Amino acid sequence: MALAALLPLCAGLMAQNLDDSDIFSVKDKQLHSALDSIVVSASRVDAKSPVAFSEMDKRQLGVQNPSSSLVMMLNLQPSVVSMNEGGTGLGYSKVRVRGSDPTRMNVTLNGITYNDAESQEVFWVNLPSLSSMLESAQLQRGVGGSTNGVGAFGSSLNLQTAIPQTKPYAEFDLCGGSFYTAMAGVRAGTGRSRHGFSLDLGYNYNRTEGYIRNAFARLHSVNVAGSWYGSRSSAKLIYIHGRQRTGITWNGISKEQMESDRRYNPAGEYHDADGNVCYYDNETDNYMQHIVQGIYSLCLAENLYGSATLNYTRGDGWYEQFKESAKLKKYGYDTDTRSNLVRMKQMANNFYAGNLNLKYETWRGMAQAGVNYSLYDGDHFGTLKWVETMPEVDTKRHYYDNNGLKKDLSAYVKGALYLMDGGLNIYTDAQWRRIRYRLSGMEDDYYQLDSDHPYDFFNGKAGVTLRTGAHGNVYASAALAHKEPCRSDLKDAIVSGREVRPERLLDYEFGYRFNAERLAFAVNCYLMEYKDQLVATGKLSEDGYMIKDNIAQSYRRGVEVSAGWQALKSLRFDANSTFSLNKIVNGDGALTDLMLSPGYVGAFSASWDATNRLNLTLTDKVVGSQYFDNSSNPEHKLPAYNVLNMAISYDFGKIKIAAFANNLLNAKYVADAWYDYEWDECGYFPAAPFNGMVKLSVKL
Repeated sequence: MALAALLPLCAGLMAQNLDDSDIFSVKDKQLHSALDSIVVSASRVDAKSPVAFSEMDKRQLGVQNPSSSLVMMLNLQPSVVSMNEGGTGLGYSKVRVRGSDPTRMNVTLNGITYNDAESQEVFWVNLPSLSSMLESAQLQRGVGGSTNGVGAFGSSLNLQTAIPQTKPYAEFDLCGGSFYTAMAGVRAGTGRSRHGFSLDLGYNYNRTEGYIRNAFARLHSVNVAGSWYGSRSSAKLIYIHGRQRTGITWNGISKEQMESDRRYNPAGEYHDADGNVCYYDNETDNYMQHIVQGIYSLCLAENLYGSATLNYTRGDGWYEQFKESAKLKKYGYDTDTRSNLVRMKQMANNFYAGNLNLKYETWRGMAQAGVNYSLYDGDHFGTLKWVETMPEVDTKRHYYDNNGLKKDLSAYVKGALYLMDGGLNIYTDAQWRRIRYRLSGMEDDYYQLDSDHPYDFFNGKAGVTLRTGAHGNVYASAALAHKEPCRSDLKDAIVSGREVRPERLLDYEFGYRFNAERLAFAVNCYLMEYKDQLVATGKLSEDGYMIKDNIAQSYRRGVEVSAGWQALKSLRFDANSTFSLNKIVNGDGALTDLMLSPGYVGAFSASWDATNRLNLTLTDKVVGSQYFDNSSNPEHKLPAYNVLNMAISYDFGKIKIAAFANNLLNAKYVADAWYDYEWDECGYFPAAPFNGMVKLSVKL
């Protein structure tokens, strides 16, 4: 609030309260927009591209339920299933697109890969309230266009941070709701001065106790962006900080436990000397992240733009666990003694990345090229915080210590030829990628990880889009993509003595799009044919990672249908459905279902502006039944579920009040689960029943 109160004073001095029309001409604004778009254009597509995609702009992101992380906000997009370990929207969240697990989604932030280089996942909890920092988000389904970082084996999500506003502003949000959830956010900016300078700042704090026991979260984020726009170029310096402390929730609970108490969570459970059940009160996961980006964009000539981006990310984290009657020999002590103890598994990493992009486009066609290089240096080590039988335990001693060093170099060139007065678009895209990944040191199970893993990939795409009438087009494309194993895949292979191979995907897409003033419609058919797909077995490592095996042949084939209808000026309907087959082809030709890949996914929303100030929105998400292992065992199947939500908002002008009612039908559903075939154990993650949230927004 102090920031919101003080910054407009600075803004008044800097921007001098001038209307932006007095400072920037229409031509200036067009140039600035082009300079902003070149930063993300390398990884984005448009309606002329033969790629299935959907977008959410700043306004759409701003009206979502504030208790939802960014990937939970994607839940209404075609073929998307989002889930949260704690049962609500805060804390650890995951997303699957077309059934592909989270490591298959390539995520870029201003064109720089945001996936963790080793796990290949994005831990959304590490950067809370990310949606408040964004200008837009584009979700591409399938292989999509060339993008930096890990292979897009199910989807890619391209994020662009907020573009500076031309006028000074300050705003803050206050939220409160079920499960002791509370949130606060403040954003302010100076506006753009006569000389093109601007400064934007934001801070967010989120907290909740969660639906299940120990699903609490304490989350902070800060973002600062300084920008300058000149006559032919622009420069930005962006700093983003995220800090999280959450209770461990990745264990899940058994079916029997869920039936007796859906909110139970065994994390931290132990027995005292009298046999009473107790819980360690600091069974937590902790992480802190700093992201610094420098972006320079330049108009080199008419229709020719270039950009250069440098990125540095620093991450530090650990999780803390109580272990009951643990063998001290496992922690490096030469004794057969057992003891209660508290261990901390820690990591510290540095990520350096940079890219260059060049784009030329006229009414005749488009040509674009770029190069990207990244270096990840990550340390993993473990310490003991407390040992009951060792009062003088050395808390700085590492009982395991290893390092991962990953170098990733890629280059791409893509182009489009616009024929028949723009009615025919021929698209090509080629990418070369070289990865050098080295593991060294000892893992916590005392296996030496020393090994080198080189990979060289060529990824190519080609397609065509043909305009049909004034509002429609048909398209078809074929894409080849490869993906390297992640750290846990390689580690498990070293421990088990087996081979783990990179994956290959052939993705065929064809469809039709229609977009008129009041009606939009699209149908997309996809054939995703995999070789050596690394498929999750259903088993989790003790760190919560999915353990995977190569499958010689598998596929995901489906049809996506989406539509939007502006029935009245004040009434809009949107809906989408995906019908799919997701199969493993076994050696004998028999088919089994890929885990957590429902055959049907659908969403519906209706938005009614009852008055100029009052809006009501109703949304519904339907997910078909799905197996949570790859055996097609009916005992390992999650039932279909239907989640109905409602939101109502009233805009007073500078003040806006919104209320969100989630799971109106009070469905007792489960969106995620795992199965450990070795121990014949299951873990379920029950979602919260009916819950609500109220939000107050103020703009100054």
